[in-house]
Amino acid sequence: MPSSCNRTQPRDVYSADSLSRAFSATFPIDTLQFIDTVQPGQSKLAYPRTIAYSPEGILWVTDTAQHIVLTLSPEENNLVARDTLPETYPYMAGFRGSSAYVFSPAKHHMYEMDSTGVLREIELKGSLPGKGGLRYATVTDSGFAIKVVAKGFEGYVAETNDTGEITSSHPLVGEEWRYAGQLRTENQTIYSLAGYLPMMDVFEDSRQDSLHFMGFDSPMLPRTRQFQMGDTKEPPLLSASAVLADSSWFVLNMRPGWIQVDVYSREGTLRHILTQPSPSFNLEFFPTDIAVHPDGTGGYYIAVALIKPDPRIDRFYWHP
Repeated sequence: MPSSCNRTQPRDVYSADSLSRAFSATFPIDTLQFIDTVQPGQSKLAYPRTIAYSPEGILWVTDTAQHIVLTLSPEENNLVARDTLPETYPYMAGFRGSSAYVFSPAKHHMYEMDSTGVLREIELKGSLPGKGGLRYATVTDSGFAIKVVAKGFEGYVAETNDTGEITSSHPLVGEEWRYAGQLRTENQTIYSLAGYLPMMDVFEDSRQDSLHFMGFDSPMLPRTRQFQMGDTKEPPLLSASAVLADSSWFVLNMRPGWIQVDVYSREGTLRHILTQPSPSFNLEFFPTDIAVHPDGTGGYYIAVALIKPDPRIDRFYWHP
């Protein structure tokens, strides 16, 4: 039909997203200073799924295709394999003391590590779906926080002690897509990223609250509205990762071809919009995680892991 040649995608967004978009438009865009790409063109990385800076500034990397954990020191551009965890699909879960922690969503286990390899394997308790679902975990001051969601399953966020025994639990009401996203913690607060929405859930003591990113903008927001109205089958991923550094949230804003990082206050108000030098359009582009390390002078080292167009880690520097 002739009308099919003139199809336009709906551009309507929710009123809150419209206000957020207008607020975002008032901000200039800062350009990140490119440092390097870790091991470009080499086969060390197959699927760099998660990355995290240790308090000392060592970048830790997990490769879920090869089931290995690697590190990169600030002075080197060379990844070193620290241990192989067969069939674990390892995810970085944070640091406590002198140890790094790696979570296996496949086994629902936590691994305590140092530069020599695995020191301890911890079985995390809690009910699990019979099949499929999403599992996340991160380190707390005295144990771990876990999140489990699946279709037809009563999802939850729980806290455990250092041996994996659950000490408290918060139910998650609603569809599993609503809670898809990484966990972060600070002191006794658990932050649960909602990757398909511009927000995160906040759990503190027995209270559950939400933190909305005021100023978040994305070309995919109309599709988010379409999905919630039942007009499309899949929601678009708005953010693959967010990390708290100093008093700011660094949010990886998914874009078709370039890295964009939005910086928000602790309360969720936009402060800065950052982008890589010379952004260009490329649908075959997919970042998976972000890591941020303050340099002590007010600046930040920022690393972004990507699986497309090729497996790599891009490193940047930014000083507000």
